Amino acid sequence: MMRLRKRSLCQVTCKKTAAYVDTTGGIARLETPQGFHFSGLRLPPQKRVTRTPSGIRLALTWKLIPKGSPAVSERDRLYFEDDPRCFVVTAVQVYPRHVAYHLELSQ
Repeated sequence: MMRLRKRSLCQVTCKKTAAYVDTTGGIARLETPQGFHFSGLRLPPQKRVTRTPSGIRLALTWKLIPKGSPAVSERDRLYFEDDPRCFVVTAVQVYPRHVAYHLELSQ
């Protein structure tokens, strides 16, 4: 387990998401009422070029290293105590000593 410095940890709220199918057959991801808090270290943002069905765009991504191993999965939404924006988990990487979440701003 990696040891994180307490002074650089920030509080994070995770809101789980679930697929929702409406009457017309459209599919959307909605936040569920379940949520939990944990603390983690948010690393500075990085820029990268990414391909989407609509074309190529510049993506601003963050990496979050949580304290412990909270039950966060891809497409869950994270909120930081000092930031009003919504972040979406795009990838979960599991290493032998820690877990890392890749985040992007919600579109």
